[in-house]
Amino acid sequence: MNTAKEQVRKMLDQLPDDASFEDIQYHIYVREKIEHGLKDIQEAVF
Repeated sequence: MNTAKEQVRKMLDQLPDDASFEDIQYHIYVREKIEHGLKDIQEAVF
């Protein structure tokens, strides 16, 4: 499993070079919410 740091690096590589700090923060926020939701689903099922 990739570390959070590795995941952010991969995400940054996929963003355009002119991405703003707000764009980067938004993508990190969305990724965090998705990961949290997936964890909640796993815990509810198992």
